[in-house]
Amino acid sequence: MIQSSAKKTSRKELLNGYRTRSLLEATRKVIAQGGFDAVTMERVSAEAGLTKGAVYLYFSNKEQLILAAVEEISSELVERIAAEVDADAPPWERLAQTLRAQLAIMDEQRDLIRVLLLDRRLLRDSPGGQHARRLFKYRDRHEERLRQCLDEGVRKRIFRSMDTAQAAFFINEMTVSAAGRRMMGRGAQTLERDIEELLAFVGLLVRKHARGAAG
Repeated sequence: MIQSSAKKTSRKELLNGYRTRSLLEATRKVIAQGGFDAVTMERVSAEAGLTKGAVYLYFSNKEQLILAAVEEISSELVERIAAEVDADAPPWERLAQTLRAQLAIMDEQRDLIRVLLLDRRLLRDSPGGQHARRLFKYRDRHEERLRQCLDEGVRKRIFRSMDTAQAAFFINEMTVSAAGRRMMGRGAQTLERDIEELLAFVGLLVRKHARGAAG
C-alpha cells in the first residue's frame, strides 16, 4: 500500500508539473502576440487546452501568472547565454562569447523581449519591491558572470583597471540597448554586424590594447 501511494503521488506531481509548464508556455505565447494586456485567464487556459478553473488551481490571478512566465523567460535567457560560453577560454574570448550569445538569443526571442523592454510594469512596485527582487536576481546572476570575467582580465593585465561590478552593469546595458535598437527597427544592419560593432566598442572600453591578441 505504501508503494502504491508513492506511485500515485509521483503521477500527481508529474501531472501538476506538466500543467504548470503548459500554462507558462501558453502565457509566453500570449505575451509575445499581444503584450501583457492580452493575457487573461480565459485566453491562457484556451491556449493551454485547459479549463479556466484549472488555471486557478495553479495561479491565483493574472499578475501571478505573468510574473511566473517572465521569471521563466529570464532564467532561460541567462542559462542559455551561459551555455554558449567556454569556461576555459581566455577572458576576452569569454566576454565576447557572452555578448554574442546574449544579443543573438534576445534577437531570436524578439517578440517576447520587446514586451519586456517596453513594458516595465512588473518593476513598478519599486526597485526593492517583491516583483523587482524576483526578476533582478536573474540580471544579477548574468552580471556576476560578466564581473568574474572582467576580474580575471584585470588580474592578468589584459583589461584596464576598473570597477568591474560597475563595468559589468554598463556592458549589460549596452547589450540590451543594442538588442532594443534592433527590435525597434532602427537600422538595417545584420545581426552579425551589430554583434561585431558591439564587441569592437566594448573592446575599446575594457582592453588595454584594442588591437592586441585576444587574452
